[in-house]
Amino acid sequence: MFDTILASLSEFQKEMIQMYKDQYSWGWFGKDLEESKLTLQGYVQMHAISAEEYKEITGDEYVAGNQTTVANSQA
Repeated sequence: MFDTILASLSEFQKEMIQMYKDQYSWGWFGKDLEESKLTLQGYVQMHAISAEEYKEITGDEYVAGNQTTVANSQA
């Protein structure tokens, strides 16, 4: 039973990340790209998503402790 619960939670998290990716691409997290990234950085800080999930959504590395990211083009 516990395995079933964990599997369900894992699937739910995957679906949430896909939803966030879609919403990010649609511009639903802010007026512009920077505001959208700031919103998602707040999600990382609240532990709603991980730094790895932030990168999956935005394509940028999450930099802990500040409000900046490292763009893929600079990596």
